Amino acid sequence: MREVPLSIDSKVWTGSFLTGRPDAVIKKGPWVIPVEFKSANHGEPMESHRLQLLCYCLLLEEKGYKVPYGILRYREKKFKIRWNKRTKRYLTKIAKEAIEILSQDEPPLPLAESGGRCYKCPYRSICKP
Repeated sequence: MREVPLSIDSKVWTGSFLTGRPDAVIKKGPWVIPVEFKSANHGEPMESHRLQLLCYCLLLEEKGYKVPYGILRYREKKFKIRWNKRTKRYLTKIAKEAIEILSQDEPPLPLAESGGRCYKCPYRSICKP
């Protein structure tokens, strides 16, 4: 089956509880596959990148497309991230937890830093004063 790039508009897509826009979308037969490009190089998908791609899978599904997986492309590797009932439940659980945390009056206590995990976090100055 041939892969055909689909044009996507520049507007942010909005779904039932998420918004976003993939870097690219490929049509492959009856399926539509979101693609997320990352400039980093990792041997395995980072969890935050995987969740971001799953968000795009959900948004496309909510727009009526059939989505079997998404593609996470690092500089030297690419990964197929499956989209199915299990990954949809997982994404929904994580999103609901995040919404609950964000709706609280006080921010949560900071997580213990592990191996530079917080190094590029945009909230480091708030979390780790």
